[in-house]
Amino acid sequence: MTGYSDISYATGDGVARIALARPDKLNAFRNETADQIGHALARAEDDPDVCAVILTGEGRAFGAGYDLSTLAEGTTPDLGHVLEAHFNPLVRQMRHSPLPIVAAVNGPCAGAAVGIALAADIVLAAKSAFFYEPFVGIALVPDAGNTLFLTQMMGRMRAAGMMLLGDRIGAEQACDWGLVWKVVEDAALAGEADAVAKKLATLAPHAIAGTKKLIAQAGDVGLDDALDTERDLQDAAGRTPEMQAAIKAFFAARK
Repeated sequence: MTGYSDISYATGDGVARIALARPDKLNAFRNETADQIGHALARAEDDPDVCAVILTGEGRAFGAGYDLSTLAEGTTPDLGHVLEAHFNPLVRQMRHSPLPIVAAVNGPCAGAAVGIALAADIVLAAKSAFFYEPFVGIALVPDAGNTLFLTQMMGRMRAAGMMLLGDRIGAEQACDWGLVWKVVEDAALAGEADAVAKKLATLAPHAIAGTKKLIAQAGDVGLDDALDTERDLQDAAGRTPEMQAAIKAFFAARK
C-alpha cells in the first residue's frame, strides 16, 4: 500500500499522526478506512523513530460510524464478513500494539468509530465532541468492540442505556463516565494530543509496551469472544427485514 485514500499519515518528533481524511463524509468508515489505519499503525510500529501514535479526524468529526452508502442497494449486506475482515483485526491490532495510541476525538464519534476510539490507550475529547451508538435504531447490534469497552469502562447500566436508547453522550459526560481521559477546548485539542503523545514518546518503550500488555490482560479479558459474538450477531441482524428496511430508507433519503 503506497498511498492512502481515506487517511493521512505523517511523522515527526517521535510521533506518528494518523487522521481520518473523509471530512465530506464526516469521516464515515469504509472497509478501506479500517484497512488503511491498520497499515499505517503497522508502518509506525516498524519505524524506529516512532514511539507514539495520534489517531484523530480531519474536519469537524472524528468518525460518523460505518458508511452505509458503501453497501449495495437492494442486497443483503454481509456484515459478519465486514467485521471479521476489516474492523475486528484493527481493534485487536490497536489493543496489542506496543506503541501507545492517543485518540483525539475532535467531533461526533458514532458507531464503529466509538469502538476504534476506545481501543486507543488514552482518549482526549474536544468540548464539542459527543459519542453516539445508533446501531439499535437501524436494526443492528453494536460492534467494533463497543459492547466490551462501554460495559467495562462505565458499567452495565450506563452502557445499556447508551447502546439501547441511542442517546448522544457529550464529551464532559463521557469523561465523568470513564470513556475519556481529558476534555479540552476545541481549539486546544490538537496541541493537547501532541503534548501527550510527545510525553509518551520520551518514556521507555519496553515499559510502555509492558504496561499496555498488563492493562490488556486485566481489562480486555473476553475481547476476542466479544468481537466474535458481535460479528455473529451483526451478521444475523444484517439479514433481517428490519435492517433491509433501514437500508432502503437510507438510500431513499439520499435520493
